[in-house]
Amino acid sequence: MQEAETMICAALDAVVRFRGGILKLDEDTLSHVKRIAPWLIYANSKSGLLLMGAPGNGKTSVAKALKWLIEYQSERMNGYDKRVVVNFHTAKEICRICAASEKFKQQYDEYNDLFTERMMIIDDLGVEPKEVLVYGMVHTPIIDLLNERYNRQLLTILTTNLNPKQLKEKYGERIYDRFREMFEIVTFKNESYRE
Repeated sequence: MQEAETMICAALDAVVRFRGGILKLDEDTLSHVKRIAPWLIYANSKSGLLLMGAPGNGKTSVAKALKWLIEYQSERMNGYDKRVVVNFHTAKEICRICAASEKFKQQYDEYNDLFTERMMIIDDLGVEPKEVLVYGMVHTPIIDLLNERYNRQLLTILTTNLNPKQLKEKYGERIYDRFREMFEIVTFKNESYRE
């Protein structure tokens, strides 16, 4: 477990330094890492990780660190050609892809591919519109995507500034209930690191 925690901290440090910052390994950050490490290394873990809390407290940085770490480890074990890619999307971006999918075949293919991506991170869940209107047809891109990923048990990492009550209001009781089954939920209660 200690090795996984060390690797997460190293990846998190790389993400923060990439943005020109300095990682603050305070008590809060270490407690988040300790909660995430077992999810990352144990096969019987839930297929998803939900990082929730106020803006600026490290959720996206942790998600990016996990992306880098998973990709690095898979390349180390399987070689470059067989490495695992963890796709990173914002919730708004997914809605834009859905809205454009009827007009352009490339976006249609890109939208459909989201449903089968082996591993995915969705950042800023909750800021996107719940519904997207495409040629008079109403789509619920995030709900549809999360429902399909739940059914297939595909690895999904979410970040959100919404609390459980707000998630339930935005996505409905059915999807929120699936969240509780699918995701290891880590709540970030610390203050913003942004200055």
